Amino acid sequence: MYICKEKENILYIDIILFAVIAAVLATNLYRVLGKRTISDKKLFKNKAKENEIKDSIFSEQDMEYSQKQLLDLDNNFSFHNFIQGAKEAFKIIVEAFNNNKVEEIKHLVSTEVYDNFQKAIDIKNNNYQTFNIKSVKASILNIEVVKNYANIKVKFLSTQKVTLNNKIKKLEDIKDIWTFEKDMKTDNLVWKLVEVGTD
Repeated sequence: MYICKEKENILYIDIILFAVIAAVLATNLYRVLGKRTISDKKLFKNKAKENEIKDSIFSEQDMEYSQKQLLDLDNNFSFHNFIQGAKEAFKIIVEAFNNNKVEEIKHLVSTEVYDNFQKAIDIKNNNYQTFNIKSVKASILNIEVVKNYANIKVKFLSTQKVTLNNKIKKLEDIKDIWTFEKDMKTDNLVWKLVEVGTD
């Protein structure tokens, strides 16, 4: 009886020791993985803050996961620089279209978009004396990453000024939704316009 009880006590002590060792290992593992996870989150959040200078460039629809996917492809990618470039591209492309000069922006758009622009010009036959974009706001609606290709959908709200028959007309809050695409593994810096819409 005494021997059995002693064995039971030893077994009980062994169980406690194993439990303590497991707890210590679990705590150390949490410290390592937890710190790394927190560090990764801080790195991403800091990057996001750098990209959101002055104005908010992301809509509520855009997901943090999609932003991270893009940064995984290019750690130096700047969302702020992208949105500034997108606004400049919007001005150049819209003004070229409305002034019947789409051949000047052929390198900025896909073949399909270029062909559709040409067809639209033939049908519309603009008679504007002048057309200008006075101001434009932009925000990122959605990001899709498939292998090396990234697609960014952007919503534009613009104020446009049209001169027709010596009369000036101001158009406000014109909504456009465009999608830009780029192979992130190439050195080409141009994001091509691949889709144009209003929704």
